Amino acid sequence: MRTRFLFAALAGMLAIAPASSAQQVISFDDAVSIALDQNVTLRRAKNSVESQTTSLAQAKAARLPNLNLSSNAGRNWGLQFDLTTGRLENQSSDRFSLNASSGVTLFNGFQIGASIDQARASLAAQEAALERSEQTVVFTVITNYLQVILDQEQIRIREEDLEAQQRQLERITEFVRVGQRPISDQYSQEATVANAEATLLTAQRALQLSEARLISTLQLDPLQNYSFTAPSAEAISLAARTYDPNDLLVAAYEARADLQAQKYVISAAEEGMTIAKSSSLPRVSESAGFGTSYSSFGRDPLTGQKSSFGSQMTDNRSESIGISLSVPVFNRFQTRSSVERAQVQLNNASLDLESLEQSIALDVRQSYLDYQTAVKRLEVTEKQLRASQQALEVEQARYDVASSTLVELTQARANYVNSESQRVQAIYQFHLQHRLIEYYLGILNPAESLF
Repeated sequence: MRTRFLFAALAGMLAIAPASSAQQVISFDDAVSIALDQNVTLRRAKNSVESQTTSLAQAKAARLPNLNLSSNAGRNWGLQFDLTTGRLENQSSDRFSLNASSGVTLFNGFQIGASIDQARASLAAQEAALERSEQTVVFTVITNYLQVILDQEQIRIREEDLEAQQRQLERITEFVRVGQRPISDQYSQEATVANAEATLLTAQRALQLSEARLISTLQLDPLQNYSFTAPSAEAISLAARTYDPNDLLVAAYEARADLQAQKYVISAAEEGMTIAKSSSLPRVSESAGFGTSYSSFGRDPLTGQKSSFGSQMTDNRSESIGISLSVPVFNRFQTRSSVERAQVQLNNASLDLESLEQSIALDVRQSYLDYQTAVKRLEVTEKQLRASQQALEVEQARYDVASSTLVELTQARANYVNSESQRVQAIYQFHLQHRLIEYYLGILNPAESLF
C-alpha cells in the first residue's frame, strides 16, 4: 500500500514538473511593456501625478464658497423661570435650533490665484518627470536586454570554440597514435579543451547574472523560468549615422523632459513668492447666515398659549449677511521670513536648472564621442576578425603538414576567438550608443523596436 502511494506521488510530481519548468518567452517589446506596467519607480511617479492632480483640484476649490449646517437639541431640568406665571418653578424644558452659514473669500492678496498656478506648474513638473522616468526605465531595459543577448552570443562563440578544440584534440590524438606528433601535443590540447570548458562556464554564469538583472528590472517572479529572444548580430543594421554635437545639444535642451520639469519647478517657486507676499495684503471676505429655533417655553404673545414646533420654526427665523476686511499691520515679521524662504527655494531651483543643463551638455558630448568610437571600433573589429580567421586557416594548414607547432596554432585560434568576441561586443555597443544618444536627447521612444 505504501509502495503504491509513493509511486502515485512520484508520478504526480513528474506530471507537474514539465509545467512548472516551462519557460516564458519574452521579446523586447514584451519586456518594455512589462517594465512600464510593473516598475516600482514608475508606479510611484504615477502616484505623484495623481496626488498633484488632487492638489490642483483643491487649489481651484478655494475660490468656491463654503456651506456649514449645524443643529442643537436638548432638555433641561431644574429651577427655571416660567413666563406665564412669572415665577421660578422646578420643571423641564426642551429646545432645538437649526443654523446654516456660508462664506467666500473675495480677496486674499492674490493667494488663491497664485496657489492654483503653483499647483498647475507642480502638476506639469510631475508629468514631465514621469515622462523622463519612462524613458529611463526603457533605456535600462534596453541596456539589460542587450547585455543578455550579448552574453548569449558569447556563449555561442565559446561553444563553437569548445567544439573546434575537441575536434582538434581528436586529430592530434590520431597524429600521436601514428607517430606524427609528440605526446606532449596531446596533453597540451587536452589542457586547452579544459580551458575552453572553463571559459564556457564563465560565459554561462555571466548570462545567468544578466538575466537575473533583467528579471529584477522587469519586476518578474524570480522563481519562474524565462527566455529572452532577439535577432542575431547579423540582422542588426550597422549603418552609421552622422551627428553634429552642437545640433545634438540644442535638440536635448528642447526635448529633455527632466529639463522641462525643472523649469516648471521654477515656475512653481515663483508662485510661492507671490503666496508668501500675499500675507502682507488686506483680506476681504463675505459671509451669510440663517437660523431658527424652538423652545417648549415659547408662547404666542397675543393669546399666551404655547406655540407649536412648526410655528416657532417659522416665526423664529433669522438671516444675516456681512462683509469683513482684515488689514495686517504687524505679524512679527512672519511675512518677511516667508518671503525670504520662498526666495531661497526659487534660487535653489534656478541653480538646479543650471546644474542640469551642464549635466545634459556633458552627457550629450560624451555620448557623441562614445558613438564615434563605437563606429570606428566596428571598422577595426571587422578587419581584425577577417585577418585572424585567415591566420587561423593558414596555421591549421601548416600544422596539418607539420610546418607549425601546436603553440602557434593554439595562439592563432585564441586570436580568432578573441576577435569574434570583440566583434560581437562592438556590434551591440554600437547599437547601445545610438540608443544612448536618443536617451540623452530625450527622444527615446518606448514603442520603438530594439533594432
